[in-house]
Amino acid sequence: MDAENPQTLHDVRDNDALPEAAQHKSVSAVLRAVIDGAEGETITIGEIIDAFGERAFGFVLILFSLPNCVPNIPGIAGIVGTPVLIFGIQMMLGHRHPWLPGFVKRRSVSVAKFKSLIDVAEPRLRWLEGYCKPRLPQLFSVMGDRIVGLFAFLVAVSVLIPFPGTNFPPSIALVVVSIAVMEEDGYLLLVGYLIGIAGLAYTATVLGASYHLIRAALTSWFGI
Repeated sequence: MDAENPQTLHDVRDNDALPEAAQHKSVSAVLRAVIDGAEGETITIGEIIDAFGERAFGFVLILFSLPNCVPNIPGIAGIVGTPVLIFGIQMMLGHRHPWLPGFVKRRSVSVAKFKSLIDVAEPRLRWLEGYCKPRLPQLFSVMGDRIVGLFAFLVAVSVLIPFPGTNFPPSIALVVVSIAVMEEDGYLLLVGYLIGIAGLAYTATVLGASYHLIRAALTSWFGI
């Protein structure tokens, strides 16, 4: 970050110097433009991030959370969960633009599958956007962006845990939170946090139950 011109995530949301795809007003339109503009049968994670420009944090959190909001192929959680984990840490640190190591940016995903995902998600996103309007502006600040980063980090950890149901509610919550941030809708932000807390509580319950089951089994088998 330039020390002479410090910018926060909140400042960047007002930046008009965006790539063509990211100049659309709605989140759903931006996602559609980026995916429809992809060339070839696959697209790398790095290409997706570059297409979103300096407002990439909000958009990529939505895009990489959507695959975990619907039934999907095994292994997809690891592909999309890892970037969300890294982005969450960067947001907590106040970074203004997503950064990923080269080996993550070079990972590719099927354009056709992502287009199918957007086809399913777009009507729901538009429905949600229809209810959005600027509310509770005090929730959107430098500290607010860092809290979103912490939330994204916790969601990513939940997604990467290989247990049934630990990825679905938190990922939906992160999509809702990200849209709320993009639209600066404080009511929607609070709804997203509540959904996320419920999902993370389920994850914690599953982990706790698994720990006790494993401990009981070890005690029974080996007397540990």
